[in-house]
Amino acid sequence: MISFGAAVLRVGGGLLLAGGAGYLLSEAMVPRGRAARAERLGWTFALATALLALAAAVSLAVPRLSAVLVLVFAVCIAALLSRRAAMPPDTELPLRVRPPWRPVEAALLAAAVVGVALYALRALAEPLWAGDFLAIWGLKGKALFEAGGVPAHLLEDPRFGFTHPEYPLGLPLLYAGAALAAGVWDDQALALLFPCWLAATMLVAFGWLRRRGAPVALSLGAAVLVSHFAPLYSAFLAGMAEVPMAFAFLLLGTSFVDALDGEGRAGALRRLAFASFLAAGTKNEGLFMVGLALLLLLALRGLGRAGRGAGRTALALAVPALATVAAHRLALGAHPVRDFDLSYLLRPGLMDRAGEAASALASVYLAPRWPALLLLAGLLALGRRVPAGDRLLLLAGGNLLAYLALPLVSVLGPSWLVTWSLGRTAAALGPMVAVAAALRLAPLFEGLLPVNPADPQQIVERSGEVPGQRHF
Repeated sequence: MISFGAAVLRVGGGLLLAGGAGYLLSEAMVPRGRAARAERLGWTFALATALLALAAAVSLAVPRLSAVLVLVFAVCIAALLSRRAAMPPDTELPLRVRPPWRPVEAALLAAAVVGVALYALRALAEPLWAGDFLAIWGLKGKALFEAGGVPAHLLEDPRFGFTHPEYPLGLPLLYAGAALAAGVWDDQALALLFPCWLAATMLVAFGWLRRRGAPVALSLGAAVLVSHFAPLYSAFLAGMAEVPMAFAFLLLGTSFVDALDGEGRAGALRRLAFASFLAAGTKNEGLFMVGLALLLLLALRGLGRAGRGAGRTALALAVPALATVAAHRLALGAHPVRDFDLSYLLRPGLMDRAGEAASALASVYLAPRWPALLLLAGLLALGRRVPAGDRLLLLAGGNLLAYLALPLVSVLGPSWLVTWSLGRTAAALGPMVAVAAALRLAPLFEGLLPVNPADPQQIVERSGEVPGQRHF
């Protein structure tokens, strides 16, 4: 046994090693330039988590290869590949005047950092204890670490059906990879991943909004909303899949919008393909989000609004997700979904189930949270229609509608699913909605302060936008 501090340092060391390879690989995915620096750091963490999971898979398949050695190989390979496939830098545009909002920006940045620090305290204060961590994600990760593979009883023994063998193995492999890199399984030290996920989500939200032309203060405001979003970044959800799922949702949504708009076409497709793989490998909701994006792409193509390269966008969405599902089936076999039964839609009493779900929804969420929901609706209504923001809202809204329909086919009953599952799965859409709201507010936000080029107090900086791109 080692101390908690030493375990945290070891887990952090594994993250840094994987992050080094991720940072090199991110050159092939995110445009270089001032506007994309924060976004690149967020994608670096996404790549680092994928590499840790891959290191676990390789070291478990080839026991002589340690996870650390696999990560060292990944760093070397990334160093060789990064320069060859690097994205071109953003072309600098002529100077433009920027309003003097430095004090506001500093305050917002401080608030965002405080949010991450508070979440780190909540997550690391005690060993991970959430029910789904103990019964699903953490149990599988510890089994991989201790047994050097997936014990057959977790997949075949009906008594272990609560572990959900049909769920993707991405998150358990990540836990096992971090533990293998650290050389120890420590539930409390693994919680370090969760404030890192929050920080990465904020970086992608801020960086993507800036690259799309949103003002700094508004982009920081969206990051602050994300960092203090208590329904998602709580001690209870630390260890569970919703926090990494929210990150994957944001990566998928932003890269999907970029691909549709042609924002750095090659890089956008690479980001989209990786985000599809990450989402499908994290949770079943991620696979559904990929399918929803494909349906939206089909609808936009039918309306003539999908832009050029819709076929390549569809392939970037579908192929990684389907490959992830196929790999899971080949390695672990097919397992039925235990929580839902579509036959309820054909049985008598469907309206009773709908009434039960609506009653639970009203009492558990709508009644206590109506001020926050009303404020969100007001912000969305206040903003202007922006295609990129509208598409993010369509993705989030489609997922939410599916979540609202699932209680009708829940095996454990509509009230149970609404009370114990709906809120946290819907909360994973929060960062995407915050970014969409910021995009809709951006046209109004720029006009809040007058711009006077003759005023020496106003700061002039390069915008970092891509030539020819539309604002927002």
